[in-house]
Amino acid sequence: MITTLQRRKRTGSRGSGTAAFFFLLPFMLLFIVFKAGPVIASLVLSFTSYDALSPPVWVGLANYRDILLGTEAATRLFWRAVANTLYFTVGQVSLEALTGLGLAILVNSRALRGRTIWRTAYYLPVVTSTVAVSMVWLWIYNPQVGLLNSMLRSLGLPTLTWLSDPKLAMPSIIAVAVWQGAGWSMLIYLAGLQSIPESFYESARIDGASGWQQFRHVTVPLLMPVTLFIVIMSCISALQVFAQVYVMTQGGPLNATITVTYHIWNNAFRFYRLGYASAMAFLLGIVIVAISVVNAKVFGGRVEY
Repeated sequence: MITTLQRRKRTGSRGSGTAAFFFLLPFMLLFIVFKAGPVIASLVLSFTSYDALSPPVWVGLANYRDILLGTEAATRLFWRAVANTLYFTVGQVSLEALTGLGLAILVNSRALRGRTIWRTAYYLPVVTSTVAVSMVWLWIYNPQVGLLNSMLRSLGLPTLTWLSDPKLAMPSIIAVAVWQGAGWSMLIYLAGLQSIPESFYESARIDGASGWQQFRHVTVPLLMPVTLFIVIMSCISALQVFAQVYVMTQGGPLNATITVTYHIWNNAFRFYRLGYASAMAFLLGIVIVAISVVNAKVFGGRVEY
């Protein structure tokens, strides 16, 4: 009797495992074909000299050496792209997190009427095409007929060449990225705010804590896991910035906005140096992993939902 039950349990377990395998098979095939396969192919290409027209030639670590220790001009351009990317990442991530937190506190307030409408309005840019957003802001930044310079003229202030000035071009792109992404941070922070028990604030008020003290000693520490999640995800996205640069400045002026991903695109699809571009892509991947680990160490703990 016991042996029969055990046999049935084993048969049932094998049947469940087989069913799970066939349910997962379509996803695994798609993952291998469209994700893992291209990544492995790109890794192999990073050790070759390949121009998409002739067969790849194995060169070992030459591409990585050329990127980091190559000719002076090429190496300088790569490190300029790295510096610009880090500049963009720090600016976007910090401003987007702060803006998202501020918006979340605003729309979480019970005194605000039409909170659902405001939440929707703030989140709409997130689901809008980045190319479309960049085109709209390209018009807003236009030095002759743009909305910003028109407002400056109406106030009697001097106009600015937002995307043509090397000092203003990157901050202008950061502003666009923050405007588009703040709604996402707001949504995540809003979920975190609503998960904080009201009893914590009641205890703080009984102890005589002011609104600022409640925010500093209750809200901020309890939102730390949410902040960690936002910072890591925003860093991963910001380090791969491409569409805004491609549409608005194409790396100019004077390479002031050239980023690593745009540099990779240039080498791959303009200069047909696919092996060289693949090596840069993997170096970027290593940087993304390293920054994610550093973020986790700095903020401490882990994200739990």
